[in-house]
Amino acid sequence: MSAELRREVLKTFKKLHRTRLNTFQGDQYALSFVRNKINDEYKKNKNVTDAAAINELNKFANEVEHEVKTTIIQAVEKKPGIFELKVRNDHLIDNVPPPGTPLPKPERRCSDRKSKS
Repeated sequence: MSAELRREVLKTFKKLHRTRLNTFQGDQYALSFVRNKINDEYKKNKNVTDAAAINELNKFANEVEHEVKTTIIQAVEKKPGIFELKVRNDHLIDNVPPPGTPLPKPERRCSDRKSKS
C-alpha cells in the first residue's frame, strides 16, 4: 500500500471515530459498540493489498460516515417519557432544487375555482 493511500485510510478511520464521538456523545453503550464495530471492520480488511479494493473500501467508509453524521439524531431522556433531541446543523439538509431548476407552479385550491351550479 502506498504512503498516500495509507494516509487516506487513516484519515477516514479517524473521521469515523470523530463522528462516532459527536453522534453518540454521552451514550457509553453506543460509543463502545460503534467503536468496536469500526475497529472490527478495519481489522477484518487489514490484509487487503489491492489499491482498487482499498479505494472502494475507503469510499464506502466515507459514505457510512456521512450517513451516520446526517441521519442519526440522538434522543436523550430528560424525564420519564420526555426526550430531548440533539439536532445538529449536519441534520438540516436543504430539499431545495439546484439553482436554475424551474420551480413547479403552485396548484390551485378548490376555493380558487368557480363553483358550477
